[in-house]
Amino acid sequence: MTKEKSEDEILLIKLCKGLMEICDRINRGEPAYLVNDYQPFPQPLYEAFEKLSLRWILRDGVMRHSSILNLVEAARNSVQAVEADFSELVDFPDQPLLEEMTRASEECEEYASEYSLSLEIDNNQSYIPRLMNEIKKFNLPHSTYTIFRRFIAENPFPSELDLALLRSQNPEIERVKEFLGEAHQDAPPQSDAMPLCKTCGGYLDCAAREIEGCCEPLDRRVEKVPIPDTVICLIRPSLIELRLNKKFEEMGLEVELWPNLDQADLKITFPNQEVWAIDAKDWGSATKLARELNQDTIPNIGQSKSFFVVPDYRFNKLKYQAIFASKYTGKIPLISESEIIKRVKRNLK
Repeated sequence: MTKEKSEDEILLIKLCKGLMEICDRINRGEPAYLVNDYQPFPQPLYEAFEKLSLRWILRDGVMRHSSILNLVEAARNSVQAVEADFSELVDFPDQPLLEEMTRASEECEEYASEYSLSLEIDNNQSYIPRLMNEIKKFNLPHSTYTIFRRFIAENPFPSELDLALLRSQNPEIERVKEFLGEAHQDAPPQSDAMPLCKTCGGYLDCAAREIEGCCEPLDRRVEKVPIPDTVICLIRPSLIELRLNKKFEEMGLEVELWPNLDQADLKITFPNQEVWAIDAKDWGSATKLARELNQDTIPNIGQSKSFFVVPDYRFNKLKYQAIFASKYTGKIPLISESEIIKRVKRNLK
């Protein structure tokens, strides 16, 4: 169920989505804005600018930034430079949303991902919720979603042969095959200066540069690549989930990925039939993570224990822990990737 967003959150999401689209245009070798087009800038950026302009005039009596270009320039300075009211939504309000014109900050990427996961759901535009609805509508096995998501996560650059094999080996995919097409786009220009990541499909000059195993350059030409929303919302979050799935299977546990249409990320069953539910969160913003988890829970899928899990490379940062601890009020424990593995091992003894 979509959580209700505050006005500030909606504005920041649209702003970040628009900034990400500008970065993607530049990375694809296209102009940042289309001079001769009736709508030169991305639609979400227009919408954010219109709402912010009205807010500034009603509140301050003046325009804070006189044009969208001025707003983009402010985003290269700091969150505070754009709008002071956004400061409570980010870890470091004195840091920019755009570190360079071709590279957004981690927080910018994460808020941009909410455009597809939250704001577009009401208009039934994002292919991820539409995929879930289609699976329910035609009474397809819930495993259809797992097969779909795992394939995309493990095959960021699928060939026509890969897609044909997927469909022949999994007949249930045939009903939702059009969503596979929506997850990808024609490959953008690739160069030594701006190569694609062979793990997630995004540009190497990206906020995912800290993700373990990410940011290794693609060493071959491809025809199709994942769209930015697929990279941010589906592939990158799956990296920790697939790592944990492999680790728990090696330990002899029964593991289910994304059970009951993604009500949790992993459901693990011990030999004594005890069940744990895990929701993995690879988020760069501790503030955003805390705000989301304060409203979130892990539904009952038969578990005796529930955990939110964060990758070690994030959780080991003391500032990250401190920011999260100061803002998290939920009851489900948030622990590191290493810690959940230790607890599972202890429970097996």
